[in-house]
Order: sequence, then structure tokens, then C-alpha cells
Amino acid sequence: MDKEKYKRKELKLKTAIKVLLISVLVALFSLLAVGCNEKASQSSSEVRSAQDYSAKQQVKQGAQKGLQKAGKMQSETAVKSSRSVRRMVSLTLYFSDEQAEHLVPEVRQIEDTAAIAKVAVEELVKGSKENGLYATIPSETKVLNVDIIKNVAYVNFSKELIEKHWGGSTGELMTITSLVDTLTEFKNIRKVQIMVEGKVVGTIAGHADTSRPFARDESMIKKK
Repeated sequence: MDKEKYKRKELKLKTAIKVLLISVLVALFSLLAVGCNEKASQSSSEVRSAQDYSAKQQVKQGAQKGLQKAGKMQSETAVKSSRSVRRMVSLTLYFSDEQAEHLVPEVRQIEDTAAIAKVAVEELVKGSKENGLYATIPSETKVLNVDIIKNVAYVNFSKELIEKHWGGSTGELMTITSLVDTLTEFKNIRKVQIMVEGKVVGTIAGHADTSRPFARDESMIKKK
């Protein structure tokens, strides 16, 4: 009896051990399965995040390109628009004839600007575009600035106006009269004061008094 009883106890113990081992194995497999699912889920989440980020970047880049293109188109349109609305004005410039006896008007189309009076003097310095007409201001002369105060244009030239001038009473008179008649074509200019390097000078070539403003004189303009 004791021997059979011992065998039954041994059998029960072995059975319990097997059940315990099976339970442990089941628990381990469950943990492994959960871990794998979590890793798979995390990996899938990371992939989705990367895809979402990539998609957002593509959308962002597309939007930036669209904005750049739109900005470029707007800029080009603005430039074209500004070009299309540029206003041109007619300037009447006075140059010497071949005999240096008369002044001859020459009409030139110039873009209208706030410094249109200065542009007119610069065009006068450049000389005529017509044959048989001659400049009355030395080509080396620079127009430093033109200020209009109370209908008087103060024209400031570089020193070359005096240093490069060809001289003679007729030449000096041509210089003064062509400048004054050109600028007084503007409605807001009635007189012209000649200056050199920011100072009023007594004369250009030693014959005429340039210390005072000059009014328009049409006596030298060639009659048609």
C-alpha cells in the first residue's frame, strides 16, 4: 500500500510540474507575441510618420514653387506695366548753326522724370543729332545738379565748362543763350543762374557777366 501511495504522489507531482511548465511556456509565448506586435506597430507607425512627413514636405515644396512662380509672374507683370505707362515728353533744345550766328531748335523725345530739367541740360551737352547743328557746351562738362527755386533754375556745372570752353564773345553768348532758352521752355522756369562747382562765377570766357540770372532771349533763335 505504501508503495502504491508513493507512486500516486510521484505521478501527481510530475503532472503538476508539467502543468506548470506548460503555463510558463504559454506565458512566454504570449509575451513574445505582444512584444512582436508592439514592435510591428511601432515600425508601422514610424513608416506612416515618415510617409506623412515626406508628403508634407512635397506639399510645402510645391507651395513654395507656386509662390515663387506667382511672385515672378507678378514682378514681370509689374515691370511690363511700368514700362507701358512710362510717359514721354518733348524737349526743345537749342543748338548753334554752322556759322555760329543763330540758335536752331531741335525737338527730342525724353522719358518724363522728376529731374527732367537736369536731363534737358545733359542732352544739350551731348550735342545735336542733326547735321549742321553744333553743341554750345563743351562735351567734357558734367551737369552736377539743377535746382529750381522760385522759378529760377540754378544749374551747377563741373569746372570743365570754363576749362574746356573754346572762348570768344560769340561762343560764350551762344553757351548762355542756348542754355537759358532750353530751360525756359519749361513753364516753371523763368530765369537761369549758371554755377560752376557749386559757386556763382563772374564769367565763363571773360566776356559776359554770369553772376546774375538770365531771362529768356529769343533774338538769336533762327526764324523759319
